[in-house]
Amino acid sequence: MFQCKDVAEEASNYLEGDLPIRKRLGLFLHLLVCSCCRNYLQQLRQTISTVATLRPTEEDATDTKALAEKLRTLSDSKPR
Repeated sequence: MFQCKDVAEEASNYLEGDLPIRKRLGLFLHLLVCSCCRNYLQQLRQTISTVATLRPTEEDATDTKALAEKLRTLSDSKPR
C-alpha cells in the first residue's frame, strides 16, 4: 500500500499519466483513504493550471546600443 511520502514522490507522474498501472492503482487506493494527499494533489493541479495560464512576460528595457558603447569607451580608456 502506498504511503503519503510515495504520493509526494509520484504526484507529477500520476497527474501526467506516466505511472505503470500497478503504481497508479496503488496511488489511487491511497487517495481514497487519505484526505491530506487528495488535498495535496488538488493543490498541485491548481498550481500547474495557474502557472500554465499566467505565463509571465518580462519587459527588457535595457538599451543595448548605449550599453555596448559605454563598454567600448571603458575598454578603450583602460591602460594596457
